[in-house]
Amino acid sequence: MHLPVLLLISVLFSSSAPLVDSSLEKAIASGDADVVEKAVQALAKDGTSSAIDQVIQLALLSNNPTVEKAALAGLIGLQPGSGLDWLCTQANQHPRKEIRDLLIGWLSQRKEKECFRAVLQGLYDAEDSVALASIEALRLKSHNGSIPHMIRALKHQEDRDRDLSLVAERIREMLSELTGADLFAASEWDGLWRGNKKVLEDGKKVDAAKVVLKGTGVKIDPPSFFGQELVSEKIVFVLDTSISMQEKDPLAEGASGKKGGRGTGVASGGKKDASGDDLPDSRMRLRRVQKELKRMIRELPRSFRFCLVSFSAGVDRMTDQLVAATPDQKRRAIKFVDEFDPKGFTSTDLALDSAFKITGVRTIVLLSDGMPFRIKNPIDPAQLLDHIEELNRFEHIPVHTVGFESTSGDAGGFLEELSRRTRGKYTEVP
Repeated sequence: MHLPVLLLISVLFSSSAPLVDSSLEKAIASGDADVVEKAVQALAKDGTSSAIDQVIQLALLSNNPTVEKAALAGLIGLQPGSGLDWLCTQANQHPRKEIRDLLIGWLSQRKEKECFRAVLQGLYDAEDSVALASIEALRLKSHNGSIPHMIRALKHQEDRDRDLSLVAERIREMLSELTGADLFAASEWDGLWRGNKKVLEDGKKVDAAKVVLKGTGVKIDPPSFFGQELVSEKIVFVLDTSISMQEKDPLAEGASGKKGGRGTGVASGGKKDASGDDLPDSRMRLRRVQKELKRMIRELPRSFRFCLVSFSAGVDRMTDQLVAATPDQKRRAIKFVDEFDPKGFTSTDLALDSAFKITGVRTIVLLSDGMPFRIKNPIDPAQLLDHIEELNRFEHIPVHTVGFESTSGDAGGFLEELSRRTRGKYTEVP
């Protein structure tokens, strides 16, 4: 064998090359969270970049939530050094967005300046899901020192013509929580910061009634669906067309259609609600949904990309991808809506799985009048909630839900919990 070949083999198998930690591999194979955490603790004690990279490659890329959580817990004792520096670098540069997401959440709990810088850099990540993870990490820290950084990140969104992106909306929500103000454009927030810097740096909030706008931004009114503002330009509507949607709802006295409004069960004039047979077809749930959907579709700005998904026992999609809100696609969507026919069960699980698979979706709106239900292969609502939470852990897609007042209770509770877990909003239709 020639000498160069021998040298190459020697280099490849040299003891100086990083070796895979067999104890971590075995720990992951065991599926025992405590064993995984202890194996990672040993690598964290080593503290080198190669040791920490093995945690990333073996544990954080395992696609196993239990292993991921155990590994991050095992890294808590990691001291400043090459290993921590490597985590900061990978939080912004790793090719897999899942790793960037996990590391940003972990680094946000550290006090080192380089960790804070890595989290801030995540605000500008090319993937919206990672930027949303950074915003959430900073929101949980609830530190007013984040305010100027959030304003710059909002300006970054505006410069890319993404004023109505979910990232921009989440930034505004956080700025509002920190300052007490309700503004829109980055220029307005910047004026607020400059004029009230000392107060805000002290962790206090401004008096919203005394805020004088000095910016040039104009608030863009987003379209809405049953009063629920649509603040994402990449949105999927998931619509229940099961048999119960043929029911007719009485119009209660004082019903206004506002979020969370609850009627009195008494019709105008003090008369009791009529029976379903006596009510006009316009009060049929599905007809009301069709009317509101078509109104909303007509008003969608051209910048929006959307898709409609209907479900009963099965699932039907208008298209397999998001489409631009052009006149042709709007006509296509309205035709899809006109074909809704109430029948079958309520396969909410299949519908949500279908919606999450649509590439690029950043917001889901689910409208349903009942609990997930199917006779064959029954649906466990609690398991479905856990499944969606796991499915969404690297996407951070809010699921806004819309229910009906007359079917509140278990159904309303399920929808409200789904929105809570995904940082969405629940709207109840009278």
